[in-house]
Amino acid sequence: MSSATRVVCGLVLASLVATAMAAAQGTSAQFGVGASLTIPNGDFHADANGDGFNAGWQGIALVEVRWRGSPVGFRVGGTADVTYHFKGSSGGVAGYLVGGVGVYSVKLAVTSGGATADSSETKFAWNVGMGLTYAVGGAALFFEARYVDVAKSFGAAKTPFIPITAGVRFGGK
Repeated sequence: MSSATRVVCGLVLASLVATAMAAAQGTSAQFGVGASLTIPNGDFHADANGDGFNAGWQGIALVEVRWRGSPVGFRVGGTADVTYHFKGSSGGVAGYLVGGVGVYSVKLAVTSGGATADSSETKFAWNVGMGLTYAVGGAALFFEARYVDVAKSFGAAKTPFIPITAGVRFGGK
């Protein structure tokens, strides 16, 4: 089992334990899914010649635990994040900040003369961002943008990107 797989399994296990603890301690848990348009930037984006990386898509799944009455939460979904939620408006719209750390598997594939060589590395990453939620019945729609900075890979430049995510959360308010 690769180290990235072990880390992901550990994060999933931690989220399940956190959810069970939340139910026992007067906290609420939300489960969410979303899709992101991922925009590479810095040295990671494609240049005028087309060398580099273009925007792409990714899916996410998350679990967020918040203590009742507290604006601070803990979110697991590929990264471990702390969230800070602002009070919502009477229309059900609320803002939040998010930031945390995680690991990413970075893969590099190069094709030349019909042959492809690829390699992968597991790297530390940090992220910071903000988002909006809109309460709809027992669910909440969310929209967020984050800056993700993955450590230098393959002796080359760092690989930062900005995922712009839309999704839905279910569960506690």
